[in-house]
Amino acid sequence: MMIKSMIAAFALAAALSSQVHAQQPNWIELAVHNFGAPVNTMWAEGELSFAADGTMVYCSARQDMAVADGDPKDLYIAKFNSDTGTWGTPVNMGMPVNQPPATDVDPLRLGDDREPWITADGNTIYFRSDRLATSTPRNNHDVFVTRKVNGTWSNPELVGYPVSTTEGDEHCPAVLQDGETLCFASRRTGGYGGSDIYCVKPDGNGGWGDAVNQGPNINTAAEEFHFTQDVDGKVYFTSNRPGGFGGMDIYGAASRGPNNWAPSFNLGEKINTAGADMCPALPPGGETIAWFSSRQDSSFGNADIFWTSKINIADEE
Repeated sequence: MMIKSMIAAFALAAALSSQVHAQQPNWIELAVHNFGAPVNTMWAEGELSFAADGTMVYCSARQDMAVADGDPKDLYIAKFNSDTGTWGTPVNMGMPVNQPPATDVDPLRLGDDREPWITADGNTIYFRSDRLATSTPRNNHDVFVTRKVNGTWSNPELVGYPVSTTEGDEHCPAVLQDGETLCFASRRTGGYGGSDIYCVKPDGNGGWGDAVNQGPNINTAAEEFHFTQDVDGKVYFTSNRPGGFGGMDIYGAASRGPNNWAPSFNLGEKINTAGADMCPALPPGGETIAWFSSRQDSSFGNADIFWTSKINIADEE
């Protein structure tokens, strides 16, 4: 049953996915599932995203495959085998995508590469890195991009202004369903609070247009980050605003048009716990949601990747 549920969850068996709504929900659909080994380990696993073919890119603090000892987090790629219903062994993306610590250059250059977002075609990955960090605390992370060229991932390039800045600590990049709008979180001045979510569009000249704050229905005086959008236009994101179930919760908001969102709502107690529940991702097929969590039930380590059916999301308030 678990194998079949995993296949359905990642849209690798459309027939099973369509049966979800043809009958009463069963225990598989109602449960929260740990991704299991070899993805989750005794170390912390974190942010993730999916290409249209189900390829997953995610970050992990595992030390048995790290590019260097003491590396905080590296990016990994894992592929789902629809024949066996299991994940293949993750592959460290290696250098130059992942960088080893460079504390001899600056104490903030820890080799911290995380928060990957892979485009639907599987050929571009945006991610956060501290490889250009300086001793200025608000300049310790920027957004980078790497592209697959002839089967090899390119040397990452900085995604420049107005995405990355010297005073905003930019992180959590994500591309919306239109395939061109790039969203990210930043602590730049002029926002609503700590970390706000912004979006940019290509300017037609190889750069980016103005960064647009996503407004008070998304951003608060607390921390907001990590947009992901489903095919219906609804976005999901992380916030530690008051009134949640734990330190970090996942919220949703319906689209009202470009850069315009309905009031956000908490996804509820099936998704959010007393721990930290963060960084939602949407596997292909549209029936499930995945995220990473420090929840203590069914956990391999201090943070694992989980998934569940979207029927477990609380109703919009």
